[in-house]
Amino acid sequence: MDKLKNLGINTVNLTIEKAVELGLGRIELSLGKEEDYQDKLRRFYFDINKAENLRIPYSIHLPVHVDDWYPYGYFSAFFIDENEEKRNLSLRLLEDNLKRLKDYKPDYYVLHFPGIAKLWENPPKFKNILHTSLTKINQLAEDYGSIICLEYFGSNENFYNCNEWIETIKRYKNLEILVDTGHLYFAAIKNGFDFIESLNTLVPSSYAFHLWTTKGKKAYCDSEYYNEYHHIAPHSGQNTKEGWAFNTEDMIKTLAKENKPLIIEPSIKYGGEDYLIEGINSVKKILEDI
Repeated sequence: MDKLKNLGINTVNLTIEKAVELGLGRIELSLGKEEDYQDKLRRFYFDINKAENLRIPYSIHLPVHVDDWYPYGYFSAFFIDENEEKRNLSLRLLEDNLKRLKDYKPDYYVLHFPGIAKLWENPPKFKNILHTSLTKINQLAEDYGSIICLEYFGSNENFYNCNEWIETIKRYKNLEILVDTGHLYFAAIKNGFDFIESLNTLVPSSYAFHLWTTKGKKAYCDSEYYNEYHHIAPHSGQNTKEGWAFNTEDMIKTLAKENKPLIIEPSIKYGGEDYLIEGINSVKKILEDI
């Protein structure tokens, strides 16, 4: 059972009670994309207080608080956008959330960082903005006694190279990398690099992982499976011969070698809750058999 201590799940589609019943060792709290915002916010605080009372290790996927002054989707990220006003809004949103959550003690926060952007015409200016923003985020993390994991996202053409991520982020003591298997898979499609090779490059330098999958050879809006099912829960039976993004069993073994937080981040649009629970049990079995 020790191998399950770092296996967890995002609680958007599964209650903490069910996660504990299934033998998962940790959780990640997030608003998710469904339901009314105020309802999600109430549930978030109900869950975080429950996690603290039960002493369950947890992480928080930011942002949680999104007020009217922030006019974009709350999972948008403009920290390295060309538009200075957008960059400042993202930094303001981050600081506002850290301030409001200062009385809680998650193991780490998860932050969407690079966002979506075309290649800048002035690469030196981009590099300067990149390091300026990272310095500010690192300082906020330090000010609030936190670790912030920057979730790998390959839709920013200026900052998707895996080696660059490692070399850049390791300079900041309060910042870490979180590898998301689905986003890395889509990044490989969009940017033309080898998915497995890049995964093996990133994994040893990562602090935590998100695990979900999809089907097909297209990314995001071009992907029929992503449009219909979003994040598909991992299941030991998924393999590339049947069109899945990767062999899920091999993926779990690769990630488990690091003994770091491994968070299942599923929707339940594919197969419903039954498929999700079957998948969780199959992931547990893989870990127990290693």
